[in-house]
Amino acid sequence: MVPTHIFINGCSFLAYRPKDDIMTHAGIELQKLMNLKHGGAIAGGGRGNKRLSVTTKVWCQRNQKLAKKCFFVIGITSGTRFDYPTNDGYKKKKFPDLKTTWRTVTPQQYASQVTNFFKYLFTQGLDMDQMIQLESIEATLNLQNFLKVNKYPYVMYNTLSNTPIENEDVKALFDIIDKKRFFKPETSHYDFITENNLIASKKDPHPSVEGHKRWAEQLLEFIDANNLRTIE
Repeated sequence: MVPTHIFINGCSFLAYRPKDDIMTHAGIELQKLMNLKHGGAIAGGGRGNKRLSVTTKVWCQRNQKLAKKCFFVIGITSGTRFDYPTNDGYKKKKFPDLKTTWRTVTPQQYASQVTNFFKYLFTQGLDMDQMIQLESIEATLNLQNFLKVNKYPYVMYNTLSNTPIENEDVKALFDIIDKKRFFKPETSHYDFITENNLIASKKDPHPSVEGHKRWAEQLLEFIDANNLRTIE
C-alpha cells in the first residue's frame, strides 16, 4: 500500500522552532516533497530515544487505521538523553493525545556537581561511551523491528551524532540496523548544518529553514533511490 499520510517523531530537529521564527522542519518539508497528508507529529524537543520508541508504538496502537496509511519519518537523537515517564503531567499540553508525559536527564546536567548523578547510580566501572551508544542502538533496533513487523514504511536518520563505536559488541549490534532505511548512519542532520553553515543562529545550532529544506531533499533522493515508500 502506497502511503497517503506522514508520521513524524524525534527531537527538536523535527519540530517547529518559534523562538527562531522557524515554522517548518525536515519532516514537514519532506511531507511537501512526497505530497503526503498530515498523519501524526509528536517530536519532543530535548527528549531521547526511549520516548521516541515508546510514543511511536503507542500512537500506532491507538491510531491503527491511520498508521496503515502513513510513511514514518524517525529522527534518532543522541544516546546521552535518558528519558523517564513522569507523574506530574510535564508539558502535557504539547501532546494532548498522549497520556504519558516525559522528562529527560543527561550526564552533562550533572558534570559540574561534586557527586555525579551517573557515577552515583552506577557505582563501579561505568563505560559512558558504551552506555550512550547502546541506549541509542537498542532503541533504534526496537523501533526498526516494530515498524518492519507491522509493515509500516519508514526512513530513519540521526538528528544528532554519537561518539565513534570502538567496542566489538556494540559494533555487532550497530550492524543489525537496516542501512537501506537509515540515511547516512555515519553522520547526522546536525553535522550537515554545522558543516554547511545552515544553522538558525550562532547561539542556536538548530537547522535554519534552508537547513531543513536541503536535508529533506536528500532524504527524498534516498527514499526514492531505495524504493522506501512501500514495505514488504
